[in-house]
Amino acid sequence: MSRNSFHEATISGVRWVMLTRVVSETLALGCIVLLARLITPAQFGHAAVALIFVPLAGILTFEGFASALVQRESIEESHRRVAMLMSLLGGLVLTALVLMLVPVLWRPIFGRQTANLIALVSPVFLLASLGTVSRAMLWRRLDFRRMSLIDMSATIAGSIVPPALALAGFGASAIIYGALVQVLLTSVFLLAAVPSPFPRWHWRSQRDIGGFGLAAALAGLVDVMFRNVDYAILAAQLPAAQVGMYWRAFNLGVVYQDKLSSVMMQLAFPVYSRTESHAELRSMHERATRVHAAVIFPLLASLIVLAPILIPFVLGPAWNPSVRPAQILALAGMIAAILTGYPQVMLAVGRPRALLNFNLAMLVTYAVVVALAAQHGLVTIAIAVVAAYVLILAGVYRFLLQRYVGISVKRLVPELAPAVAGCLVLAAVGEPLRHLFEASAVPAVLTITLAGSAGLLAYCVGLRVVSRATWNDLRMLATRVLAPLPLGRTGGGAPAPTPAPATVGVSTD
Repeated sequence: MSRNSFHEATISGVRWVMLTRVVSETLALGCIVLLARLITPAQFGHAAVALIFVPLAGILTFEGFASALVQRESIEESHRRVAMLMSLLGGLVLTALVLMLVPVLWRPIFGRQTANLIALVSPVFLLASLGTVSRAMLWRRLDFRRMSLIDMSATIAGSIVPPALALAGFGASAIIYGALVQVLLTSVFLLAAVPSPFPRWHWRSQRDIGGFGLAAALAGLVDVMFRNVDYAILAAQLPAAQVGMYWRAFNLGVVYQDKLSSVMMQLAFPVYSRTESHAELRSMHERATRVHAAVIFPLLASLIVLAPILIPFVLGPAWNPSVRPAQILALAGMIAAILTGYPQVMLAVGRPRALLNFNLAMLVTYAVVVALAAQHGLVTIAIAVVAAYVLILAGVYRFLLQRYVGISVKRLVPELAPAVAGCLVLAAVGEPLRHLFEASAVPAVLTITLAGSAGLLAYCVGLRVVSRATWNDLRMLATRVLAPLPLGRTGGGAPAPTPAPATVGVSTD
């Protein structure tokens, strides 16, 4: 693929992923608001543990058995066949294992209700395994248009199901059924887009796939455990209602920014894997980090300012205890936004084992911090989580990005300073306005609209004054995203790309 075609494929991918995300997540947010008024915090607390297995299914089946199809310079039909076979077998074994552990592990630790939900979600591994090879081929072709439409369609369907079932009295099970529907439809749509080859064993191809995939899958497994171990620890020590409050606060402060960050994550691995040198990858990742922060930071800053009135207005007064933890965890969300894409960088340069080793250390550190804070209240837990994220940020840059790609943590300061300065201006304008409107008994919807809009406008002005380059990047991104989409073309309008030279992504560490 020529550099121009590669660039256009990337820009087109950003547009498709962002626009489909806006559509699907807007609808999903409406369904979440409705669901929060139909299901109690305690029921959310039970479901939070079972939902851990949903991202786990995607990571283990895709990273373990199909990610090598994206990363390798060239693949053969035997690679696709053996990847499909290994994915299906892995999905079946993992589903059976989760079910077998219900009476001996999940029920004694988490209780009967949570264990029943874990049993209900267990088929997610097999469902996810059906579409792994098809997803890998779409990514390899940089066909982001089709991938985005598939994800959007499945997300919309998976978001509609839980409120409908909750209205019918399914309780926490409604959340699990929605997740299963989304994973199933994703696999069905993927298979329709790129039919999977017939599974077949091949020793040499298995070594090619497994050599990269095992370390990548373990690294992904540890990353998913890191993202969810706090739920598991708290569910084993705290009442379900408190777990539900923490789950809601963490979702508002950290997870929802991941939904926007997923734009970068979906593009990062296939795009980074096609860069021609570490210098090109480094430049691309640093610029993506700067733009990413400029988009995510003001949204989280707005949450910090508006949370005391926004959360009870949108979700209902029952969720008031989650306000302060959500404000604190928004800081962790900002750090998570900075960290977005580092696993994809490490996979693209062929260092899955280094990523695995770091993720293990990260998991242990995070688990210890959460366990120590668990008995001291949700605010203390939130503060501990932010502290852990700061340590992780320093570790990622010191031990991974600087060592293998040459990206130093010192380069973060000029990259992030414009967004941070803009957020300070946002808070300086939005916080007094919120207090003024509350004191004047202005209706909540008007307070949120006026204070939020004024804060975002102040952010834009501050960003433009502090950094014209960052402001121009955002303008360019908005122009490209809002330009008419080429509906008759895939990804970047290019055929399956010719693999990049072997400068990046050939080592298995």
